[in-house]
Amino acid sequence: MSLPMRGLFVVADGVGGGPAGDFASRAVVDTLYESLTESECTRESILQSIERANDRVYAAARREGFHGMASTVVVGWKCDDQVVCFNVGDSRGYLVRSGSIMRLTRDHTRQIQKAPNVVKQVVTNAVGINPSINVEVTSFPLNSGDILLLASDGISDQLDDDTIMAIVSTENLSFAEKARALVDASEERGGRDDKSVIIAFNE
Repeated sequence: MSLPMRGLFVVADGVGGGPAGDFASRAVVDTLYESLTESECTRESILQSIERANDRVYAAARREGFHGMASTVVVGWKCDDQVVCFNVGDSRGYLVRSGSIMRLTRDHTRQIQKAPNVVKQVVTNAVGINPSINVEVTSFPLNSGDILLLASDGISDQLDDDTIMAIVSTENLSFAEKARALVDASEERGGRDDKSVIIAFNE
């Protein structure tokens, strides 16, 4: 979801797969869109909209067929000369600047040993898991020419930071073409998870 005139960009990714995960991510995006098109974008209003999304998903997850559903969310908000990130789960925010890349968010995950040689990353914080939600908020200075990238783990699990930076920094490609290239590169490396990408440019 993008509200460029408000400097707001959102990626949500359902946890657990299947229709319940799709419902959860759509509920998050719809709630943020409904809330933030009707009110001024501030740190408080964005946090409140995420809390409303959590209430909506948590209530729906009590229904039969939707038990355990949840969603990650990462919000990038361009405010004056900085970007403020709101993060729940393992969808990520990145900043690409002059040939370098920086992660703006921290994954809310932990490793679980599933078998002697199998380690799985498990999301520890997501929208809809609990009746209340902990949103990690960070802010970073923005320079002219910076590129903000938001991506679900379908991208970041398969592509390391250098690969992401190389694709996003490629000249003579539109942002849509760069997003498509990220998706294609992830699939070429065996990625099967849903993939969501938003790329925004700071003029």
